[in-house]
Amino acid sequence: MTTLSKEASQLLTWFTVLFLFGLFLANPAMLYASLIPIFIYLVGVSTPLPKVEVKRIGLTGSAWVGETKEIQVMGQIKGGIGTIIIYDDLPKHFELVEGSNYKVLWKGFREKTFCFSYKVRCTKRGNYYFRGVDWESRHVLGLRFPNRGSSEELSQLTVRPKVFTFRRLRILQNRAYVMYPMESVIKVGPRSTDFREIRDYFPGDPFKVINWKASARFWARGKVNPLVNEYEREGKQSVWIFLDAHPEMSIGTFVENSFEHAIKVAGGVAYHFLTRGFRLGMYVYNDLGRMFYPDTGKKQFYRIFEELLKLKPLGVGVRVYWEEGISKAVEKNRKYLITLSPHIVIITHVTPHRIKDLSYGLKRILSYRGKTRRARTIVVNVLPYDLIPKTNEMEVFAANMLEARSKGLSSYLRRTGARVLDWNPRDDNLGMKLMNFMKLR
Repeated sequence: MTTLSKEASQLLTWFTVLFLFGLFLANPAMLYASLIPIFIYLVGVSTPLPKVEVKRIGLTGSAWVGETKEIQVMGQIKGGIGTIIIYDDLPKHFELVEGSNYKVLWKGFREKTFCFSYKVRCTKRGNYYFRGVDWESRHVLGLRFPNRGSSEELSQLTVRPKVFTFRRLRILQNRAYVMYPMESVIKVGPRSTDFREIRDYFPGDPFKVINWKASARFWARGKVNPLVNEYEREGKQSVWIFLDAHPEMSIGTFVENSFEHAIKVAGGVAYHFLTRGFRLGMYVYNDLGRMFYPDTGKKQFYRIFEELLKLKPLGVGVRVYWEEGISKAVEKNRKYLITLSPHIVIITHVTPHRIKDLSYGLKRILSYRGKTRRARTIVVNVLPYDLIPKTNEMEVFAANMLEARSKGLSSYLRRTGARVLDWNPRDDNLGMKLMNFMKLR
């Protein structure tokens, strides 16, 4: 069935009016004039709408937050004459930095191929699904309604938060002031069956752990020292992360806020310790108690990382009826804190109405492990006030005052024995900040 536009109906109306008046008045000029709109109508109706075949290239796999992706759209236009509009719809979290995802083309008598590209920047973590590229073909004379469609492809892109990497430290034969020396993996205890790495032979290694095949390959290259299989030791040191998902962690903009930076910290800490043989667990409080049981290796990291992509705190100002606080979170994970005696990292934003609960939670942690291990707890205080857009000097002054107040509360927390790191995501590099924070004495 042919779908006619308003313009086509007007041509039929003009033909009918002119033809009837010419016939009624016996006016040949009007009769001949009525042939013009009917001729245009017949020619227009017989001209088909163009058909479009389009596909997208370059939007698959994964990307990092802040990474720029180049997307290419190509296709072919067949049949008909008219205007073609190509539009590749993007989620609101993607910023167009170069080119255009909107293209207008003219289709003549010949078939036409097209290809254009543009670049977008991934601004926020998450799993994103892209529907097919939309297109619309319009009639050359506007006598038919536009024909719309889209490609059948469905693309998925996973935007991952950036993981902080910390520079490796050479630990001196000295007592570490920090609770996380790089060689914190236990040195004594029986070997497990979990393979760790192949290393050079050292005097005292049992002969049964020598890897003769690997040693033979290296001997052929001129390397004389044998190689041995290193296995994980039982009784590894453990790390436990408490991540705060309270609505106050959403302070900032929709794209960049304190919770997004807290996700980066959690991912960086998890990657840092899991790749060095630690056993790591995590608990997300104020989020209905999402917990990751302690485990080791890259599998644990990917498990945590995939869940971090889905975490979304409620908006600022939303009342949280299930607010548990760090004290209840510590109590729920009491058996792990007692049996594993882990290093603890708390990632939160210190505010006046939650300082009491945070202080109480730190004291409970201290009661589980004894006073001799106070320095094994660190609190990362994410300061979000520079992330808030400001329009005048009064707002800048207010943000500075709020940041100073939060730092003052951090001093109060240090009295419990915890190490508190005040981190401004705009001013401070977290990796360098932690390196300065981790000193020896």
